[in-house]
Amino acid sequence: MTPEVMMGPPLAVGFALAVLAQRKGWAPPLWLALCAGAALRVLAMLLAPQMAVQPYDFEHDFRDAANAVLDGLNPTMHLREGGWHFLPLLAYVLAGQQELGETLGLSWAVAGRIVPIVADLALIPLISRLATERGALRGFQYACLPVGVLVSGLHGQFPPITLLFGVAALLAARRGRVQLAGLLIGLSVSCTHWSLLLVPGVVLAVPGLRRRVTVLVWTAVAPLAMLASSAVFLDTAVSELPALVRAIMSTRPVVGDWGWTAVATGGEQMVSPAFGRTGLVILAAALLAALWWWRRAEPEVLTLALLLVFLIVTYRLGAQYLLWPLPYLLARPPRRAWAAITATSLWVVVGYLHLLYFMAGLEWGVAHRLWVLSSLVVIAALVCGLPWRERGPLTTGPATGADETGPRPAEHAAQKGRGAPSRR
Repeated sequence: MTPEVMMGPPLAVGFALAVLAQRKGWAPPLWLALCAGAALRVLAMLLAPQMAVQPYDFEHDFRDAANAVLDGLNPTMHLREGGWHFLPLLAYVLAGQQELGETLGLSWAVAGRIVPIVADLALIPLISRLATERGALRGFQYACLPVGVLVSGLHGQFPPITLLFGVAALLAARRGRVQLAGLLIGLSVSCTHWSLLLVPGVVLAVPGLRRRVTVLVWTAVAPLAMLASSAVFLDTAVSELPALVRAIMSTRPVVGDWGWTAVATGGEQMVSPAFGRTGLVILAAALLAALWWWRRAEPEVLTLALLLVFLIVTYRLGAQYLLWPLPYLLARPPRRAWAAITATSLWVVVGYLHLLYFMAGLEWGVAHRLWVLSSLVVIAALVCGLPWRERGPLTTGPATGADETGPRPAEHAAQKGRGAPSRR
């Protein structure tokens, strides 16, 4: 039995447990959620090196970035175009994993996946705390769902690290820890560009203009420090920092692997500056519309809406992107949240375990076209998963659909005679 086939049944069991917990209303203890999550992710990590093909970015770009840092080079300035265009924070992490692997005698195939797995496990208790109700259930479900398992344990990708900082920042903001919230969301932004979508929710989670400005100021600290570190620890001269910023902000307009660009190209992946420019305009307009539509929503709901809208209209996508909304989708599930969760889980599993490892040549090309065109079904599920009914605190009716029980926070406070909380 191949490693790909061996990975399928545990993922199916994990998904079934998440659904069953939803139906039965289980509240597993944190230790059980962590054990389940660790078992699935470690199994993926151990099976991944035995697979015939490794994800290209993990095998080449990530390892090259680690080696560049260890050689004192800035990976953004020295690797292939599009291979690395981020601030060096995650490159430092990759270099640390490389060193740890050499110290412990571990291959890159194992060492390169350690930090994403640890970060993904650390998200489990944070999601439990982020949820307004049934937190233990939400953490257990995240532990068992296949998207996080595959992104961290198989792909060794960065979204778990970025989300760890982002969710922690929102929790800190909700507790009034303004400087910490800004620093954490700044670290999240230092990881990758898309994390800017998490900033509005964190800023709006603290009351008062002065505190919100403080969050924004502290948000800038980590990216600026990471940028300056390129001149201190790497080979980037101070005069080259503007060019470095331009390189970091640039992205290759790879299209045809998701949504409307998949239809436009017939399912063929290509580099198209024209589609890229058009896609950026569409994306910016959609995100601004979402900011206006959910401007009165709770911070968690606003964050979820922005992430889902991004995925719905984006012109380019990697399967790992579909992990972005999952913590917020579980913590504050809208009425049709599980339509989005089920569709994304199935699409990601097919992409990672079937297309990547089983097919080659013409057979792979046909299957890949069908896969990317089927993203339209996933997009439809994401549209259904948008929190349409949670536009603001004055919305009447249940906040999160039939799967949530008990009064909303404002109703609960009113029942105790404290009055509804002020809008943040």
